Amino acid sequence: MIALPLHVMPLIYAAVFLAAVMALWLLYDRRRERRRREMWQGLSQCRLCAEWLRHGVDTKLFRCPSCGALNEKNHYNDI
Repeated sequence: MIALPLHVMPLIYAAVFLAAVMALWLLYDRRRERRRREMWQGLSQCRLCAEWLRHGVDTKLFRCPSCGALNEKNHYNDI
C-alpha cells in the first residue's frame, strides 16, 4: 500500500477530478467544432442579392436560385 500524508490525498483527488473534467471538455469541444465546420461547409452568400445558399463542395461556380447570378466559391464569401 502507498503511504501518503492525509493532507496530500484531497490534492490528488482534486487533481485527478480536474484532469478528467478537462479531458472531457476538450473532447466535447473538439467534436462540437468539427460538427459546426461540417454544418457551415458549402454555405455561401450571393454577391448580388445577399441570400444564403448551399452549394456542392466540389463545384467551383454555382448559380443563385433567387436572382440567377453566377457566384464563385472562394474564401471571401464562404463562412
